[in-house]
Amino acid sequence: MANTHFFFALTLPDELKKELYGRIEQLKTAFPFKKWLHPADYHITMAFLGHASESMRNEAAARVKQTLEKEAAFPLILDEIGTFGRNDYPRILWAGVEFEQRLFDVQKKVYQACLEAGFSLDPKPFKPHITLARKYNGEEAFSLQQASSLTGLESKRFLASAITLYQTHIGASPSYEPICSVQLQ
Repeated sequence: MANTHFFFALTLPDELKKELYGRIEQLKTAFPFKKWLHPADYHITMAFLGHASESMRNEAAARVKQTLEKEAAFPLILDEIGTFGRNDYPRILWAGVEFEQRLFDVQKKVYQACLEAGFSLDPKPFKPHITLARKYNGEEAFSLQQASSLTGLESKRFLASAITLYQTHIGASPSYEPICSVQLQ
């Protein structure tokens, strides 16, 4: 269990996961990454907890549920792909969403609830994204412009309606197991 970690994330609708996965299929042959995520693992991380005891997880889950009990679901728009790390050999390939203040407000509530439960969280600013692949290892330099044109990712609207606590299973595919979810109104 020491290698297991936990995180809260915005749950993506299954239809969106399927559509996103279908759009990136062409990228797999054109851009070799060491690991392409299973579509069931697509999510937007709200708070990374790391290793956590059951009592701390339960406390965080109860606080997140309480803080979001009157929170309404809201629309988001998938709109771009991007990378983290070097432009020519990126560490992460991701899909992003258009700016929506409600997403940032909900993330702050989840983050604060986890702090109140006793977690030490990463203080980096929230950058909402859906990780698609990790560790580019192609012989040719990566081209974000070419990758963007291959995905044909145009504005895709979806409803943000649940926050889920996930547990990782390193080496498994899919890697993330939902533990509990909070449905937004």
